[in-house]
Amino acid sequence: MYVLGVDIQVLTKRGTIRFTRVNMVEIVSSAKVISDTATIKMPTTARLERQGRFITEVDTARVFNVGDEIAINLGYNGDLQEEFYGYISRIKPSTPLEIECIDGTWTLRRKNLKASFKKTTLKSLLNFILEGTGISLKGDVPGVNFTEFYFKNVTAATALQKLKDDYGLTIYLKNFNELHVGLSSYTDGTVVKYGISENVIDNDLEWVNEDDTRIKVKAVHIRPNNTKVEKAVGDLDGETRTLFFYDLDDPKQLETLALQELRKYKYTGYKGGFNTFLLPLVQVGNVARIRDIHFDERGGDYLVDKVTTTFGTEGARRKIELGIKVSI
Repeated sequence: MYVLGVDIQVLTKRGTIRFTRVNMVEIVSSAKVISDTATIKMPTTARLERQGRFITEVDTARVFNVGDEIAINLGYNGDLQEEFYGYISRIKPSTPLEIECIDGTWTLRRKNLKASFKKTTLKSLLNFILEGTGISLKGDVPGVNFTEFYFKNVTAATALQKLKDDYGLTIYLKNFNELHVGLSSYTDGTVVKYGISENVIDNDLEWVNEDDTRIKVKAVHIRPNNTKVEKAVGDLDGETRTLFFYDLDDPKQLETLALQELRKYKYTGYKGGFNTFLLPLVQVGNVARIRDIHFDERGGDYLVDKVTTTFGTEGARRKIELGIKVSI
């Protein structure tokens, strides 16, 4: 029998406060945004314990402060895993009390950037953004060169999101202080196994055939001077995917590379997502290996694009949304 458990620890000015009962927890992690978020709903009064001993009943809204560090641990039978670590970003004194949290990018939202660069690289810009934040750079950073680049009084978090959006990068935080940066198909190589009718509870997966999939790839070449050249390939009336390329010696390569990338998005396989349990642990950037005992030929590996974890009085679930099909 599996018994769900929750352990929330908040580092306040008065010390660490721990809660083991909540109404609801939701944690959202996506490859499309740089920040993971968490929302906690709990009673307006709670039983306060230190070292496992009851102290008093407290007004929970008065216990927390914006900026307090918070850790959320979830699991079964006392074996709890850290699912989120970050900072309290907002407190809503409603009934039940609602606490909004954001991951380590909290520090990036408090650092302002105003600088200009000549002949620099993407990696140098990223290191400048992260300097003094306690966050380290990870991943296979693309070798992008710029003849000039400006930060015009923006936060470090805004700068990262703009780099992500403008240059088609995958940028997200893992393990609280590791910023992973790569191309749109970046994966950390960790494989998590799922079986239809096994540890998949329900799903909205759709099996699509390559010949029936209509995709348009808009390929964008970013020159060192930040000007762009665009080329569209595929089905012009299809779903658009924008991909970015850098430092091409011959601009004619753009169409060839775009056609190669088109094959990644135009495949026979699953699209959509599914619901599963807390175990196995899965994160954005992992690869979901899916198999169906009734259709062996439908097995395949897919990039994990988004994970939404919920915990509450009715149980715990993970909603996993798939990205492109990959080869591991």
